[in-house]
Amino acid sequence: MKSILITALLCSCLSLSAQDFQMLNGNILMAQNGKVASRLSYGYADIPSHTPNTIETPFNLASISKIFTATAILQLMEKGKLKLDDSFQQYFPDFPYPNVTIKHLLTHTSGLPDLELFESLIKQYPDTIISSHIVIDQLKTAKWPLAFKPGDQFRYCNNGFVLLSLLVEQISDEPFEKYLQDHIFNRAHMYETFVYDPTKNELPTQVTKHAYASFAIDTLSRTSDVARYRYTDYNNDAATGASNIITTVNDMLLFDRAFFGYKLLKPATVALALTPVKGSTNKVMDTMQGEGESAHGMGWELFDQPGYGKGAGHGGFKFGLATFYYHNLDKNQTIIAFDNTAAPSFGAIVTNALRILNNKAPKPIDNKKSLARIYVTTLVKEGADAAATQLSLLKTDTVHYYLSEWEMNRAGYEQLYDYYRIDAALEIFKLNCLLFPLSSNTYDSYGEALNKAGKKKEAIALYERSILINPNNKDGIKALNQIKAR
Repeated sequence: MKSILITALLCSCLSLSAQDFQMLNGNILMAQNGKVASRLSYGYADIPSHTPNTIETPFNLASISKIFTATAILQLMEKGKLKLDDSFQQYFPDFPYPNVTIKHLLTHTSGLPDLELFESLIKQYPDTIISSHIVIDQLKTAKWPLAFKPGDQFRYCNNGFVLLSLLVEQISDEPFEKYLQDHIFNRAHMYETFVYDPTKNELPTQVTKHAYASFAIDTLSRTSDVARYRYTDYNNDAATGASNIITTVNDMLLFDRAFFGYKLLKPATVALALTPVKGSTNKVMDTMQGEGESAHGMGWELFDQPGYGKGAGHGGFKFGLATFYYHNLDKNQTIIAFDNTAAPSFGAIVTNALRILNNKAPKPIDNKKSLARIYVTTLVKEGADAAATQLSLLKTDTVHYYLSEWEMNRAGYEQLYDYYRIDAALEIFKLNCLLFPLSSNTYDSYGEALNKAGKKKEAIALYERSILINPNNKDGIKALNQIKAR
């Protein structure tokens, strides 16, 4: 009876049609004591072809994959194959940072550079696909200093977990994907789960990621068709360890049962994995909304929420994809949610799932439409007057629409640098200054566009206003001095 009630409440909470992509486009599963309380599927696995999502649809876990990499490392530790305080260089002599240990990589305390490491390589060779096995060479070539002494600070780093996947291969003497298959997936009976590596020309048996191509387009596209995001989607879509485990909500629940049933690690090792790292505490939680704070353990995100207690899990994001996995340690509750449009309501949906599991009424989900998107779409299609008219008519309707300074600013830069419509960019930045006259950033951006348009006098005036509002605007001061020096 409780399962039926939970499903009914969740359906009313989500209440979307297949066309409503502002809400969930994906799958969600809720469990109590390891048993399914509700599982629901919405929308399309591929929007252009209208291929529906089903509860068996496989999704890329994105950063949730780090939990599996951490589990593999801790399994090897239990077998005496490694020690967490071992230097990573002990196993890979070419690794250029002798003081970075396995534990530093596991806990995001290494100080290593993250994806920015590959920007110059991709700029020079745009078709490069970053695979796990080139990371050490790139670290050697770039010769970047560590951001801090290993262990002194916390800074999230995908590259650390890519390196850990190489360590699993080195110590186990088998490919990373085979190790996971034999020692985690099969032991947890996760027979629909695999590691995806596009460099091996395998068919991508998973949902298609979707996103808006720009603020001037109001329909979702496959991310593979959005060329300007190649760096965040195509080029960095191959490395394993930090991402690229493909699974279903059903299989993810099987992992949840196995991990917290101590089928994969001993109880003491599970406790070690879930011990907060010093310096990782944050007053904002990943994905989950409301009061509470988060921290990091070894591959896990940790949650502490008033009224709910302690939890563990991880969020994941790729361009056009959002995932979330949560296990309440005090109440033995599980939430698994995937969305292949990274909808803005995703966090509210998983938060309501937790409320429903705990017999609380779901909160209304804010499904307002973006005035920035409406304005820019109209501007590009019908011109400035039509766009201004639309904005004037709709901006007082705060029940159905919202206006974001950040979105308007981003839309202006899209037009300026991605589509080279300088007149459209100037209109957007000008309007943003009028709408948000106390923001230093709006004047800074408008000044940049005016300078690009060759309007030196106006650009100087806008930069000066930006600096007057925010005297610490170092980039604005630098740009202003460069303009005046010409």
